[in-house]
Amino acid sequence: MVLVLVTFLENTEELKALEEYRSRAKKIRDEYGAETVYRLNIKERFIGNFEEESIRILKFPSIQHLKDWLSDPRYQAIVSLREKGYRKVTLTIIEEVIV
Repeated sequence: MVLVLVTFLENTEELKALEEYRSRAKKIRDEYGAETVYRLNIKERFIGNFEEESIRILKFPSIQHLKDWLSDPRYQAIVSLREKGYRKVTLTIIEEVIV
C-alpha cells in the first residue's frame, strides 16, 4: 500500500475544465485501486503561506499502481484539463509514522 498526498488550488475561472477533469480522472484512478482516505479543505491559516485550498490523501495498492495511473494514455489525454482547472497541484508519496 502507498499513501499519496494531493494538494491543489482550483482555478475558479475554468470550472468547466475542472469538473471534466475531476470526473474523468476519478474513473481512471479508480481502475488502479485508488481510495480516498481523507478529503480536507483549508479552513483558516495561522502561520505560513500554504496557498492550496484542498488536500486529499489517497491510498493505492502499490507505487506501481500510482505510476501506471499517471502514465495511462487516458489520463495523459486529460492532463491539459488538470493544468487548466487547477492553479497548482502537487502529488507526493507519504509515509505513515506511528508515534
